[in-house]
Amino acid sequence: MKGQFYMTMKLLNTFLQLLLSLCISIVGFGQNKVVLEQIQTYSTIHPKAIYWHLPTNNNSILNALDTGLFAQLDLQRELTILPQYKTLNKQSQIGKLVVDWSNSRAYPYHAYLELYELDPEFVYENKLAPIPELKKDSIHSIWYIACNIYNQKQEKLFGKTLLIGILPILSLGMGYAINTTGSVPSNVFEGIAKAISLLSPNMDNMEYLEAKMPKAYATDNYWMPFIHNQPRILFDTTKKFISYSCNNNVQILKIPEAGINKINVKDRSIDNPFREVIEQIRKSKYFYNNNEYYQVIQPLRNVHEDIDYTLEAYIEFNSEYVNNNDKIFGIKFLPDSLHHIYQQNERIGAFMVKENNVEQDKFYYPDKVYNGYDSSKTFSLGTFIAKQPITNAKSIEGNLLGHEFSIKINYDTDLKTISLDGKIIMVVEGNKKPTQMVLTDKKNPSTLTNLLLLIAFSEIFQRPA
Repeated sequence: MKGQFYMTMKLLNTFLQLLLSLCISIVGFGQNKVVLEQIQTYSTIHPKAIYWHLPTNNNSILNALDTGLFAQLDLQRELTILPQYKTLNKQSQIGKLVVDWSNSRAYPYHAYLELYELDPEFVYENKLAPIPELKKDSIHSIWYIACNIYNQKQEKLFGKTLLIGILPILSLGMGYAINTTGSVPSNVFEGIAKAISLLSPNMDNMEYLEAKMPKAYATDNYWMPFIHNQPRILFDTTKKFISYSCNNNVQILKIPEAGINKINVKDRSIDNPFREVIEQIRKSKYFYNNNEYYQVIQPLRNVHEDIDYTLEAYIEFNSEYVNNNDKIFGIKFLPDSLHHIYQQNERIGAFMVKENNVEQDKFYYPDKVYNGYDSSKTFSLGTFIAKQPITNAKSIEGNLLGHEFSIKINYDTDLKTISLDGKIIMVVEGNKKPTQMVLTDKKNPSTLTNLLLLIAFSEIFQRPA
């Protein structure tokens, strides 16, 4: 009995020693030296860009490893051997490590750091991270951060990967948002260094976290001169109203649901209320027997000043475009002489609508970005993408209360550019409802400014759902 007890204790002691040895080999390296052999980077989003290339000074990354993961593993990085910085040039090289320990073979441990900017769609399709489908479109990029450690036999002893989803943060920026990590490329690796400091032996492998960074916006010669360092007026749309403050007054607006009446173009009877409209439709180049025509009535209300307005417009509907999933071109506004603006029952203006209006000599530059607010600092991405013309989906032009006005609606940026008498007076951001605005001319009557805002965000000019 006594001999069996000693045998059991001996076996238990041997097992504990083996377990302790295994734990040390996995989690602790016994205050040994490690050589950081290589740091390699790549971007599947902008492979030809330079913003994801490692900067000259990588002390923040090295310090994050030294004070973070290496310290937790009881490893000390060999400072006399600097890592090789490798910029990959094609996607097939991702994950392939080049082993060259000619100067470091005597050291017991060898580490590799991989930093890849991945397309969220790639991560989602390959199920690398638990990203909800509804959320994937809001993620700009996902950084894959991996550190692997090998022994002298090139056996992998340790490996952890962290995935960081970059989400755009609410900012004062306006313009063409560029799908890249943040608005200032020089700050990219400061954020990466912070993420590297989160690597830990205790974390789950392929752990997914999210970080928020300001959007990057393409520079342009259209909005930038107008919005540069200009104060933003914010809108409150949490209730059924649209409200904002201007000149120490709270403005309250409301856009009720638009009404629609189908027009029978075959009805030429004298008592048909659309008789004159039908004649213009039949004479115009827009007329097609298989299309449908509608009168659209859009009520608008300036609540603060107790004024009601109405937009009367006529549209052509081509179901063939909609069947081909092109709803934007399925609806077309008819000739300009048909569309009117009313205050109560009094006609106060008229307008026409142009589709896909290209701004002459106005461009945006995808390769050169800024924060969408302060254009005194711009940064080159190195993508070498050429300048692009600025094309507004809709251009509403007409006369109103003795003024010439235009409202340029850009679906790509969710910007409405509003001009009065040939001069831009405000740029407003927002899809179905306004979120923020730059208003430089506050001398115009608030009734006029508010009416232009109401027209710009009318249901009849919104992007088809």
